[in-house]
Amino acid sequence: MTDVATGTIYALIDPRTETVRYVGQTTKPIEVRLAGHLAAPAPLVRSWIEELAVEGRRPGIIPIREGVPTGELDSAEREEIAAHSAIGDLLNVVSNVAGNAKRRKASREEAKRREAEEKAMDLSWRQASWRLVADQVRAATGGPIPPSDVPLRSIPEPVWATYRSYREADNWLTAHPGDGYLLVPGVGLTATEDSPEARERQEIRQLRQRCADGLEDFMRTFCRSFVAVDDGERYGDGVFGQGDDAYKVAFSDSTHMARYLSLIPWAARSLDPWVALAEAAGIDRSDAAFAEWVSDDPDTRAAVMLFQEAGTPHYLGRHYDRWDTDIPSFALALGAAHIPGFVIPDLLRSDLRERLVKVAQDRQATDRMCKLLQEIDPRALDTVYGKDRLAVADAELGLPAGLAAQVIANVFGTEHRDPNSEIGKLLQRNAGTFQAPAVPEYADWSGIHIPAVRSAVACFCAAGLFEAAEDGLLDAVIERSKRTWMPGGRGLEVLEEVEQRLQAKLAA
Repeated sequence: MTDVATGTIYALIDPRTETVRYVGQTTKPIEVRLAGHLAAPAPLVRSWIEELAVEGRRPGIIPIREGVPTGELDSAEREEIAAHSAIGDLLNVVSNVAGNAKRRKASREEAKRREAEEKAMDLSWRQASWRLVADQVRAATGGPIPPSDVPLRSIPEPVWATYRSYREADNWLTAHPGDGYLLVPGVGLTATEDSPEARERQEIRQLRQRCADGLEDFMRTFCRSFVAVDDGERYGDGVFGQGDDAYKVAFSDSTHMARYLSLIPWAARSLDPWVALAEAAGIDRSDAAFAEWVSDDPDTRAAVMLFQEAGTPHYLGRHYDRWDTDIPSFALALGAAHIPGFVIPDLLRSDLRERLVKVAQDRQATDRMCKLLQEIDPRALDTVYGKDRLAVADAELGLPAGLAAQVIANVFGTEHRDPNSEIGKLLQRNAGTFQAPAVPEYADWSGIHIPAVRSAVACFCAAGLFEAAEDGLLDAVIERSKRTWMPGGRGLEVLEEVEQRLQAKLAA
């Protein structure tokens, strides 16, 4: 009988870690095969052997399977390569698919980790930069205009009685949960629900709903009466609707409710720019640190804590996404131009430039803001108004300098208050100066950010940071802003009508 030829499945070992780095097959003694590897290694194995040689080491070799029939060596080698690839990174060409896949996965994970770290670091740097801005603006202005003169409108007794009924019904239903089936007129309850307990629960549920409907109507109208200037909700969301579900708050007495409802418009409007700055700076408006940071005024702090303690900090200003920097950057532009010694964080210089350009395009940039913009961007006039096409026309047509502007002014006039007026932009660029008001009033402007812009400007006015403004202008700007959280005559009349309707409904 002829002996069956056999071979050995072997492994090359890294002497530093005692791990398998290569799996192979041979029909010769494994020491001979090791010599072959050392003499003429494969490319991937060569770099590993050279790495060991630098340290004065050489690979080890051990048998994994001995006496393997030569006809089975290939399959046995594949099996061992697969087994060792699952627990380590082999240098085998055959195992490169698995090894490369592992390396690619590790590379992707490392890239994700680094990206996450970079994002976290970028957020941390930006928040630190915004905190520097917020603290400087806060120190120079003293914070928002306090709610000291917001009138406290009393809650009618029928409204308070309705609220108490709602709370009692809600507490009872919480303590006696049911399956939620409704008593439908003409249909009744299901057989399993047709019981005294089920009927009582349904009656109380309906009572709670009637109370909630009346209270929601009253509270919505109450808040609207304090913001009559926003009739038609010209400024987008922010106040309307913020008092609708206030009946769910646990009020200790009617005075507590009156104070809460009366301050909702102030919390939304006066605090809006400060909430935006705080969010950009990483200050949570639901935290006690916000109340301490935003103002030293006791009325302001007490009002902020009123909403925090009620569990409704979302009533404090609007919610601004991290990408939405319209209001923080506007405060940055005001501060950089009008606060002496203001430090501009390097990371926010592009935000500052963009906001100054936008304010100048709106024709609301003060002289100081315009000068700051020209320091940052020497070609600011072109950036805001475009190229001086009238001067180009003079040169191309061989006309005396300024003639094209005179013709345009004579034909169309020089008063173009609309910031989007192309004629106005042409004439302003040709004049070579910015149109600079004393205060960024944004009079007759509408938009979701306008109330916050006016609140920010009002704070700068109250702090006396617009020295060039004529007598009475600063007070007018402050009063215009305050009207967005103070009661209006027609609004109070509507509120009285709702109160009477609610009282009549209860009497019926």
